[in-house]
Amino acid sequence: MRTLARLRNIIDPLDLALGESFMREDIPALFGEAYNPGNWNVGHVVLAQKKAHILLVTLNKQGRADEHKYMDHWIDDTHFHWQSQNATDPTSKRGDEIIRHAALGIDIHLFVRDTKLAVGKAAPFTYHGRVRYQSHQGSRPMSIVFGLQSGAA
Repeated sequence: MRTLARLRNIIDPLDLALGESFMREDIPALFGEAYNPGNWNVGHVVLAQKKAHILLVTLNKQGRADEHKYMDHWIDDTHFHWQSQNATDPTSKRGDEIIRHAALGIDIHLFVRDTKLAVGKAAPFTYHGRVRYQSHQGSRPMSIVFGLQSGAA
């Protein structure tokens, strides 16, 4: 076990998951968590004890209510535009944690899928790794630009 613990200090298991696809129910295990639909059936999951925010993004919002059609999209291969939930503003706890995540020691992880369904079943999310806050505009929702830390979209 000590060898595994030392290896984890060298190689982060999440780095090995970059570019891999995961069903929503399987994502919590990547963070040592159990799946709970009440917590994980949203687009922004906060794991306070793990100092992590998980963004679960569906790009094609067709069929969703207008208040949930967030403007999420790739800007280029290494930058992602994400809109927060409607209650989030820069002075709220979540907004502040996103803006100051690096200083607070919080990691933000990005999972993206094109559509909610694929062949009539829930579509998997692709893990794009940790992202770093670049800038934001607006409030309720906040429009945020993240840069990929891994450099791979």
